[in-house]
Amino acid sequence: MRKLIIKVIGVLLLICFLIYLFYSPRLKFDVLENPNKNTTKTTQNKDFKTTDKSVENPMPKDGVGTWIGKNFNKLTDTYGQADRVYAYKGNFKNYVFKTRNQYYLVTTKHNIIKSVYATGKDANVNPVKISDSASEVYEKYSINPEPTIKVKGKQYDLELSDSDIKTQTLIKFKNIYAQIYIDQQSNKIVAVRYLDSEALAAFKPYQMLSAEKDEEVKSQYNDVPYEQNANQLMTLYEITNEMRKLKDAKPLKINNDIAHIAAFNLYEATGTDSVEFTEDALTQQLNEQKIPFVATSQNVGYDFNEVPTLIHSWLNSDIHRSRMLNSKYDEMGGEVTNGYYTLIFVEN
Repeated sequence: MRKLIIKVIGVLLLICFLIYLFYSPRLKFDVLENPNKNTTKTTQNKDFKTTDKSVENPMPKDGVGTWIGKNFNKLTDTYGQADRVYAYKGNFKNYVFKTRNQYYLVTTKHNIIKSVYATGKDANVNPVKISDSASEVYEKYSINPEPTIKVKGKQYDLELSDSDIKTQTLIKFKNIYAQIYIDQQSNKIVAVRYLDSEALAAFKPYQMLSAEKDEEVKSQYNDVPYEQNANQLMTLYEITNEMRKLKDAKPLKINNDIAHIAAFNLYEATGTDSVEFTEDALTQQLNEQKIPFVATSQNVGYDFNEVPTLIHSWLNSDIHRSRMLNSKYDEMGGEVTNGYYTLIFVEN
């Protein structure tokens, strides 16, 4: 009798397991949404000590920080022509300069340099350095977690969350700012972006409220130059590989067939009321297009105004980081549209 009961229980467990496999939800790829679109005030980490706000950080004496406010022609006189140029919303223009161990994304307006994103182990981002410990940043510089900026007569209140301070802290140098991008896992500086207040307001890497109306300044994705999304995708590829280089992972090759799948899946997903990206849909598309693969995965981001903030948000999200830096992958393909960014990774 006892053996019969055990067999019956075993059969019931097997049936339950099969039912679970049949009806269980498909594996989804999480969409990383920009956390700073939330207008809810955050509580600052009490363990983090900001220095006296009246203390002024000394201006950089050399490096990319000294480019801000200069005429762009002076930069090309020194560095030559950019590798790539494209229009960005709000009459901004982006220029990409690449060398073996330096990567610069320079943003101008009316030929004046407004922002410089820099990474690569030889990039001159003085007074800090790529791959240095981030602890020195907190020890040496005054950091205001709730700065106020003025742009064209309007005032905006920014707020750095605990996560911002640990992963993309902001340092003010007189009339310019430095965003220090930090890999929280290693506590190393992996990139720096110098920018003025107008670029800071346009990129919105932090929670930003209009001081006059006390309401969130929302992002717009429709009114962008026609070439922006395609070039943002190229920037997404480039900075992804720059992060992999810093972490000693091989660069990924761009596969346009994978990019077509990314574009199709993004169109399909965002065309519905419930946006989701599943492993089943991705593997099915790869098989239908006869793209050989051993393993595949996908990163998706939403509501980021530009690539650097998205990339570094992925870097500091465990699941997205593991995909972006995984050494087993060989190729990637992606798409950028309507505030969504996606990268598909393939091992072959």
